[in-house]
Amino acid sequence: MTNNRYAFSIVAVLACVICILCAPATAQTTTAQNTTMGSPTLSTQPVVHDLPADVPGHTEFLDYKDGFRGVKFGTSVKDFKNLELYHDRGAVKVYRKTDEDLSIGTATATNIIYVFVHDKFYAVSIHADGRNGSSLLKIFQAAFGAGAHPEGGASQYFWTGKVASAHFYEDEGPNHECRGWIGNNELQKEYESIMEELFTAAAKQL
Repeated sequence: MTNNRYAFSIVAVLACVICILCAPATAQTTTAQNTTMGSPTLSTQPVVHDLPADVPGHTEFLDYKDGFRGVKFGTSVKDFKNLELYHDRGAVKVYRKTDEDLSIGTATATNIIYVFVHDKFYAVSIHADGRNGSSLLKIFQAAFGAGAHPEGGASQYFWTGKVASAHFYEDEGPNHECRGWIGNNELQKEYESIMEELFTAAAKQL
């Protein structure tokens, strides 16, 4: 129970960080009041299954994919096509694809954003409205298994592999937005280090 509460708190903190990166510039004054995708904790060990790694339904498939739509995490931004800059935080940059297919099986996303650390593909955040939230969650569970369900976090699920992690969050607010996040564990360390430096620099302005 203690580990679940700790994992949930880590998820909540990192969710706020991604919110700062992904919120439109016109809404930066309200980012502190909104929650968007964050990275799951890395403390939970993956569950070992008998299924082959390339078969969906468990966290080993998350590690096997280690990317999104056939593009591996760690891929250089130079190898992507049709990207447009969404947010620039120096070493951390967020892009959208101008030719993005927003359909994922039975779910239709409202936005898909790509996060890069030092110009390396680090994570993807898939945003959907409430009508598509249930379908998006079922797709994540079909791919990575049932997922961990933190105590007190009825609208959150997370999956932790040895190489990559994933997280699903459903906003219970009026917008009822749902977000699915997938990212690389090693690049997450770089990301956290960069964000810590940014927050430290910002603290000096208080």
